[in-house]
Amino acid sequence: MVSLVLDGQGLVRLGHQRGLPAAADDMGYLVHCVLGELFGDLAPAPFLVRPQEGRGFPVLGYGSASARHLQEVAQETAAPDLWATCDWESLASKPMPGTFAAGAEYAFSTRVCPVVRMAKADTRHRKGAEVDAFLRRCWQVGDGVAVSREEVYRDWLKEDLERHGGAELVNVGLTGFNRARLVRRGRKSGQRPVRVSERPDATLDGVLKVTDPDRFSALLARGVGRHRGFGFGMLLLRRRG
Repeated sequence: MVSLVLDGQGLVRLGHQRGLPAAADDMGYLVHCVLGELFGDLAPAPFLVRPQEGRGFPVLGYGSASARHLQEVAQETAAPDLWATCDWESLASKPMPGTFAAGAEYAFSTRVCPVVRMAKADTRHRKGAEVDAFLRRCWQVGDGVAVSREEVYRDWLKEDLERHGGAELVNVGLTGFNRARLVRRGRKSGQRPVRVSERPDATLDGVLKVTDPDRFSALLARGVGRHRGFGFGMLLLRRRG
């Protein structure tokens, strides 16, 4: 696990230099870009940008490299403006456990983007479009039927954990929700035009139980849901108290 603090003004300045729209509020994308340019394939992911008053943006993430190694990599190749975005005195790391005990329960918190792909086209979206899991459930049950956003997102997370294995939900609640304007660059060759889209931004807190130690370690390294490399999907664990 790695933690560091990035300079907010430096992040915005770099975003402007790279042609990212100022109207978008996707700080996760800026952090993704900076971490990638600083550390290359060793960049921590998934990661979480932790809110804080002031100009600094604390970042916590999972990665395979120590703080010392990351700084050495950045010192070798990073441009001066990129180097200046990081408070190097704040950079720290710790090794994660080599294994977790089967049956162990942990409280967790995660910021997720609970979206699903449309299996087929409809009057609203093309086949394969990415939509809010809550909205899809509303369309499925029809008008006049009450739908709980918390229950939908609980089911969404449960399905994700079942698909990848390693842990099962004991309980979970929705503790925060927003709709975020996310920035992404297209995959076409050339200038890769910027796309801005709106997506659900939810914080889920609960308890999970380890069912397979090896797969649980892989789950932490992978994260949950989509857009894991852009500030979503990191599982933060704490002892149940």
